[in-house]
Amino acid sequence: MTIYTLWKERKGRRHQKPWFTAAQLTCSIDKTMRNRITSLKYGRDHKLKGLRRRWFEVAP
Repeated sequence: MTIYTLWKERKGRRHQKPWFTAAQLTCSIDKTMRNRITSLKYGRDHKLKGLRRRWFEVAP
C-alpha cells in the first residue's frame, strides 16, 4: 500500500495535480491499512490473526 500511495502521489505531481504533504500521505496510508486489515476475515488459525491489534498499537 505504501508503494502504491507514493506512486499515485508522484503520478499526480507529473500531471499537475495538487501535492500532498508528508502528514497527509502518512494519514492516507494509515487509513488505507486500517480499512484493509478491518475488512479481512480471520479464521481460528489464521496467520495474520493478531495483525489488527499490532497495527493499532504501533500506528498513531
